[in-house]
Amino acid sequence: MSLYTQSVPVLIKYLDNLSKIVQKGAAFAEEKGIKAEDVLHYRLIADQQTLIYQVRAICNSSKAAVSRLGVEAPFVEDNEQTFDDLVKRIEHAIQLLEDVDAAIVDAAVDREVIMETRMGNFYFKTGQQYISEYAIPNFHFHMSTAYCILCAQGVQLGAMDYLNNVFTKHEP
Repeated sequence: MSLYTQSVPVLIKYLDNLSKIVQKGAAFAEEKGIKAEDVLHYRLIADQQTLIYQVRAICNSSKAAVSRLGVEAPFVEDNEQTFDDLVKRIEHAIQLLEDVDAAIVDAAVDREVIMETRMGNFYFKTGQQYISEYAIPNFHFHMSTAYCILCAQGVQLGAMDYLNNVFTKHEP
């Protein structure tokens, strides 16, 4: 299976699910008369980040995943403050991924990846290692946290919200 197939379509699918989850959070806040800011700035524990941060991290990690494999990706300002802003940010991330040239991603499968961060630079022997061992798990860490933030506030979410469109019904 190609590196592109393992990464980009998977990220798109889960970003779409995230958009629906965030929209459920917005509807919940409105229905219950809760200030949107209270939901958006909620933290599971004091030293973890807010829902806004988690959505930004998901979108940024999607963009970074393909960028580190050689895809040109524009800078996006982290300035979202509303549910609508978050949904637009997710849509932008999806569009960026939909425009990715699979050949560029696939060409990075055996190429080393250096991940430059504020904590220092990190080395991955191959693009495959980077995607499998860091990019996808990191994406899901932030997605799970966003999901849990909304659940902790009472938003009615289930596994199928997270895993929407993952299963194909099998009829024997």
